[in-house]
Amino acid sequence: MCCNGLLIFVALFFGFSAAVYLIYQAYSFIRCGCGKYGPFVSSYGKIKEDILDEARTVLKKSKKTLKVTDLGCGSGALLLPLAKEFPQHEFIGLEWDVVPLTMGKVKAKMAGLKNITFVKGNYMKESHKDMDLIMCYVLKVTGEPLGKKLAKEIKETAVVISEMFPLYHLKEVKQIQSSLAGIPEKIFIYKKPVEKKTEKKASPKAKTSTVAKKKTTKVAAKTTVAIKKATTKKAPAKKTTTTKKKTTKSAK
Repeated sequence: MCCNGLLIFVALFFGFSAAVYLIYQAYSFIRCGCGKYGPFVSSYGKIKEDILDEARTVLKKSKKTLKVTDLGCGSGALLLPLAKEFPQHEFIGLEWDVVPLTMGKVKAKMAGLKNITFVKGNYMKESHKDMDLIMCYVLKVTGEPLGKKLAKEIKETAVVISEMFPLYHLKEVKQIQSSLAGIPEKIFIYKKPVEKKTEKKASPKAKTSTVAKKKTTKVAAKTTVAIKKATTKKAPAKKTTTTKKKTTKSAK
């Protein structure tokens, strides 16, 4: 009888927890613009380790302090281990949902990490121009506007790591084959796109002035040719005058 009561209590507890979680996910989905921003799903498994390895590669290379941000950081599954491993760098987590944000703050405080900050905000409205490494997990619908925003803002040396979903308008450096719960997934690495140098088109006034100059040079060239021809025609007349002088001398 006691065991049956315990089993019922455990079943009710897990059932209640599942119901609360589903209600929370539905609430988050509505609050994030019906899927405009990703709901709180913590990174885990192989894909998490692959992202951390790629971030470590960037952080190990730099001797100066780098600024690292996770757009939609959740409870800090990516930032917390990096902040602990690299105390010389600065880590900033951006999250719109107060529940995972609070969880991240508590975890950071318990770990005694002073180089990490959790900020409640919308990463589409925040500036990322000072960031050296940007990590993100966004849905497919956000890939276009976020990629466009980052392409304009980030500096040339910045590195962007996107989990599972591609970003547009950025220069893709490479793709990393990974997996999540045994399902094949990709990690996308980006940098700022190279701006194409476009030749400045001449204004209509400049074009007309150029054409006028060309016509003037042509007329001048024709005038010079005409003068040369005229001078060559007059040259034989001098010879006749000299011959006349010689005949007058001989007559004398």
